[in-house]
Amino acid sequence: MSANLTIVIPCYNEEENIPVFFPELLKFVQQHGFKVIAVNDGSKDNTLQELEKFTADGYIKVISHKCNKGYGGAIKTGLRAVTTEYAITIDSDGQHRLEDVIKCYEYIKQTNADMVVGSRQNNESGGYRTLGKWVIRTFAASLLELPVKDLNSGMKCYRMSESLDYLDLCPDTMAYSDCILLLMVNDRKLVTETPIEIAPRTAGKSTIGTRTAIITLAEILNLAVLLRPLTTFFRLSLCFFIMGVIWGVFTYLRSWTVTSTSVMLIVMSVLSFMLGLLCEQLSQIRRKLAKSSNAKVE
Repeated sequence: MSANLTIVIPCYNEEENIPVFFPELLKFVQQHGFKVIAVNDGSKDNTLQELEKFTADGYIKVISHKCNKGYGGAIKTGLRAVTTEYAITIDSDGQHRLEDVIKCYEYIKQTNADMVVGSRQNNESGGYRTLGKWVIRTFAASLLELPVKDLNSGMKCYRMSESLDYLDLCPDTMAYSDCILLLMVNDRKLVTETPIEIAPRTAGKSTIGTRTAIITLAEILNLAVLLRPLTTFFRLSLCFFIMGVIWGVFTYLRSWTVTSTSVMLIVMSVLSFMLGLLCEQLSQIRRKLAKSSNAKVE
């Protein structure tokens, strides 16, 4: 198998998992000729020291942030350092099976896709996290037709030539996983998925919680304004207009007058629609600037 794949691994406070997972990872990449870029995201423990123990033979490269940038920030740093045609992101806690790396890599070549998502089949999230994922997916699906079920899977395989343009538009937070996928789907890139299995975390502590879900939803709302500003503001405008008309008809039939409230709602409807038109233009400019910026770097 040709060495045309780089495995990107964001690491934050994983000193307990690295001595367990990385020996297996090192044997795996030596066997298949793959590369690894591990990004230490400003860890407060001995993550960096543990990572450096596996760099001697050149298969594993370590990049270290002085400060914590976030999950998305670490992945973006790793992807920008990739020199192979394909890259795949996995977690540093050993939950992703290495045989699924091969599966995703073979599938992206087989389907000529631009991104392959490892869709978790045995994801035993609690009811609270499952509800949060459902809310995020439902909101995202209201904007775009989604070709995959597992939006925020940490295992994603990229065709680098089609992915780099979107990194500057993605947040540095956990919402990166959702946003990179939605951006590529919006631009009609071929995004597909293949089933994978995940193992339970054996050590360390997950950083995903309520705050993560709120931030992710906020980032997707921000992305909605970037991708579909006219659609987003038209829906808001329509809501204001319907409320204004209903309230106006109700008050007119009751007192034979049109209240300032109904007039204000209709005015807000018009302003929301005009704001959507303005944001549509700004969105196109921002996305073109992001792509031209990446083209200059290349």
